[in-house]
Amino acid sequence: MLSPLMIRRLVKDVANDLPDKIVIPTAMIMSDAESRQYETMRLETIAQDECRSPVLGLLQKLRMFCTHPKITDQDLSGDPAMLSIKYERLCEVLEEITGNNEKVLIFTSYIRMFDIFLDDLPARFCIPVLAINGETPVSERQKIVDTFSDVGGSAIFVLNPRAAGTGLNITAANHVIHYNLEWNPALEDQSSARAFRRGQNRTVFIHRFFYANSVEQVINERIERKREISDAAIVGISGEQENREDIANALLLSPLR
Repeated sequence: MLSPLMIRRLVKDVANDLPDKIVIPTAMIMSDAESRQYETMRLETIAQDECRSPVLGLLQKLRMFCTHPKITDQDLSGDPAMLSIKYERLCEVLEEITGNNEKVLIFTSYIRMFDIFLDDLPARFCIPVLAINGETPVSERQKIVDTFSDVGGSAIFVLNPRAAGTGLNITAANHVIHYNLEWNPALEDQSSARAFRRGQNRTVFIHRFFYANSVEQVINERIERKREISDAAIVGISGEQENREDIANALLLSPLR
């Protein structure tokens, strides 16, 4: 029905010169301490939701905790890799990337996670760590990209997917890490496209981090479901019923089980 009205052009159909792209989903299991803290927050969220319809905002604290426990409890101190299995895995991946003298983009939507990255990663890896988020003036963003691209060796670029997910060409990096998943797959794909675009001549590795048996598992399943629909057709739906079902499923999952 739509074919007489529109033409859908996929990148793979019009950019035959692009290198390979390898997507690496990385499902992780929380530590015992993280699981207990998450379960406490999950039960509190369910209790808050008893008298009203579920909304995405109620899951925000669970998503923040999955990103790093220090985001929801700033009194936590010590090595961030000792407090979070996800951060520990990030450091392992970065060790391999920097060992190969390559550059990497890390996407996260939380400003407190920016603070953790910028405080810890430069000292841990002794390489430049740059950042763009919503507080970065638009006029300065391309200059920061140029600085990152000009680094003669490994470097890390921490980015907010909404502030830097479109319009920037960052082909100096051939690794992309989605540190916390977004509900919208288009936002994730646009962010990955900062490195996977014309001008890139190396294989691009897309790392997707999420915790199993948590709200992040539901987000990942939702992303994959939407991608399947998008591959089959271009459709428009309100998504309200789908939202309610995903929220309900997210609140049922527990890392303790």
